[in-house]
Amino acid sequence: MKSHFLLIILMTGCFCILTGCNRPVAPQYGGITNFKVSAFGLGESVVSADLKYFNPNNFKMKLKYGEMNVFVNSRFIGKTLLDTMTEIPANDSFLIPVSMKVDMKKIYSNALDILLAQEANIKLDGFAKLGKAGLYFNLPISYEGKQKIDLGLN
Repeated sequence: MKSHFLLIILMTGCFCILTGCNRPVAPQYGGITNFKVSAFGLGESVVSADLKYFNPNNFKMKLKYGEMNVFVNSRFIGKTLLDTMTEIPANDSFLIPVSMKVDMKKIYSNALDILLAQEANIKLDGFAKLGKAGLYFNLPISYEGKQKIDLGLN
């Protein structure tokens, strides 16, 4: 009788451990907001944006690190690093702010089109390291689409 009771407790404990230790579900990508050129210069400019995500997990997570290659109108313009620990709320949307310095020589051929249209085709390719309680996993970041660009000219 005791052995059946211990077996049931052991099996219940194992089930709880296995289901409770599942890898978190990756946040769902929601797009880019607030894309803008915050410092425009002939040699170098600073661009910034907020990446929108939704955390479908019922627990908080942390963004530990990330890196992305950034392309504007199919031209590689640079790489941005996410190296600030960021808290991600449970079952909620969140923003990841990113910024980078851009060598303007890499986008001069498209600069007039961008200035006139105030939009560009943006592509992001990279990863972010997310986790909880010291266990982290890499979340791929992949986005491509047209984005309005606020040049601060208004």
